Amino acid sequence: MACGGSSLPKPTYVAHPADAGALEQVNYPPPPARVEFIPEQPRDDAVWIDGEWQWQGTRWGWKPGRWVVPPTNASYSPWTTVRDRDGNLYAAAGKWRDSSGAEIADPPAIAVARTRGGPVVDPEGESVGATRNVPAVAPAGGGAAKANAKGEADDAGAPETPSGATPTGTETKSAPAADGGGP
Repeated sequence: MACGGSSLPKPTYVAHPADAGALEQVNYPPPPARVEFIPEQPRDDAVWIDGEWQWQGTRWGWKPGRWVVPPTNASYSPWTTVRDRDGNLYAAAGKWRDSSGAEIADPPAIAVARTRGGPVVDPEGESVGATRNVPAVAPAGGGAAKANAKGEADDAGAPETPSGATPTGTETKSAPAADGGGP
C-alpha cells in the first residue's frame, strides 16, 4: 500500500493548543510529502501515523509513517504549518496528547514505512541530496524498514526516485541581492 489509503486505522485526532509553545518559526514551507511504502498492520490494536516533515533548524527532515499502539486515553495532534498575519510561517510537529491536552511521549513504533531512495529534484529542477530521515525506530525484526545504529530508518532497497520526482528536503535558496530599494 502506498500513499496512505483511507482504510488505514487512524488515532483519534485533536488540534494543537492555541498557545505559541506548539509552534516553531520556520524559514520556508516543507516540500511535498515523500512516497511511502506502508507495511501490513502488525497488530489489531495498532493505528497508522502518517509520515511528516519536521523542521531541523535549517532544513526539513522526513519522519516516516509508522504503526503504533496508541497510549490509553490519548489523542494525536498531526503536524501542521500555519502563517501569521504578517506572513511568517510556523510549524508544529505531530504530538500525542493526554485527555487534558498535555503533550506526552510518543509510543514506540512497531513497524515503519519505507521511503523512496535515490536522487531528488528541487522545485527549480536542480538535483539535491535527500535529507536523512528523522528517527522513527521499529523494534528489531519488525516492520518494513529497519532502523540503523543511529535510529534512522534505513532506505536501502527502496525504489529509486525517478528524475523529476517531487523534492525531499531542499536547501534554502539564496535570495537575489537587494538593490537598496524597498519592496
